[in-house]
Amino acid sequence: MGNDTEKNRTRRLTLVMTHQCNFDCRYCLQKHEDVYMPRQTALKAIDMMVDALRQKPGKAQISFYGGEPLLAREEIEYLVAYARSRVSEIPGASIVFEITTNGTLLDESFITFAKENKLLLALSHDGVAQDRVRVDRGGHPTKEVVDSKLAMLLKTFPETIIMMTVHPEQVERITESLEFFYSKGVRAVNLVPAHGERVVWTEEKFALLQQELTKVKELYVKWNQGQAAFRFIPFENKIRNYIRGKDADNAMCHFGGHKIMVDVDGRYYPCSHFIGREGFCIGSVDENLDVEKVESLEVQRVEAGICRDCELRARCRHTCACANHGHTGCMSEVSALQCEYEKLVIRLADEAASALISEENPRFVERMYKE
Repeated sequence: MGNDTEKNRTRRLTLVMTHQCNFDCRYCLQKHEDVYMPRQTALKAIDMMVDALRQKPGKAQISFYGGEPLLAREEIEYLVAYARSRVSEIPGASIVFEITTNGTLLDESFITFAKENKLLLALSHDGVAQDRVRVDRGGHPTKEVVDSKLAMLLKTFPETIIMMTVHPEQVERITESLEFFYSKGVRAVNLVPAHGERVVWTEEKFALLQQELTKVKELYVKWNQGQAAFRFIPFENKIRNYIRGKDADNAMCHFGGHKIMVDVDGRYYPCSHFIGREGFCIGSVDENLDVEKVESLEVQRVEAGICRDCELRARCRHTCACANHGHTGCMSEVSALQCEYEKLVIRLADEAASALISEENPRFVERMYKE
């Protein structure tokens, strides 16, 4: 805990405000139970973070998670005010907040609240495939209402990140979706392929994924010419990690003690994927962090044998516990799909970087080399 990396790490606390959601997405693995986090549970978790900041002041981030977190909007507003007040008492400490929302419950007053309180909003939106894979609990389409919320959000937060999940049955619409987002003024998109027991990726669908991401690479190069800027997060992570010479997992994976996820019942988990899964609870707001349990899980994150001689191993998330477990049921076993996807994204990111890193594209270069 004494090296520079540990000192500069942001303490991350995620509060699962509810398991309930007003959507019924085709790939979602959560059970949407009508349970909410009691205020006292949330306050105990925040107090834990504040105590840690008193011992070692620095940066902190609280994320509000669900289900759909804005179903607990009033509680979130209360907890933001409480946390800001507590952290303001600590010299050298700062705090920001984050929510990923499906957008339907956003309004102007909450967006204003978010701006005033350094609350970052990310919007889950699957682009032109939205109505095929993201319907509400009554089975109704959602794209029209979410599009209207996106327009509202971009007025105040022009750098809003879109969180896009790709279902294999809609994979051929990735490029079309990015063009749609771009036309609406979006300049940052994250993308992940859907996985889990409700999703099947065939060789044919993966081939389509490869074709679509190759087209995305061309758009990415086009949209980052000169002073223009468009962030496609899967590419940007690979490019920046290579430039910095940092291991991809150390930069992106927060599995372990410096990131705590608190479920509605106050139990701690290392990541959202493991919430409620037997054997992955690492403490609670009443019993504190179980360091021995964290360490016992950490030692299970061993590198798969097939990865040890791979020249891309330092740029690949092959030791990401949640990704591996989600695909294979084992934290140290990498699926063939994940392996091929990582190779694909690294190759395309490198091709994009080769085309863009020059004096002719100063804004892109500055972004990639900025710490």
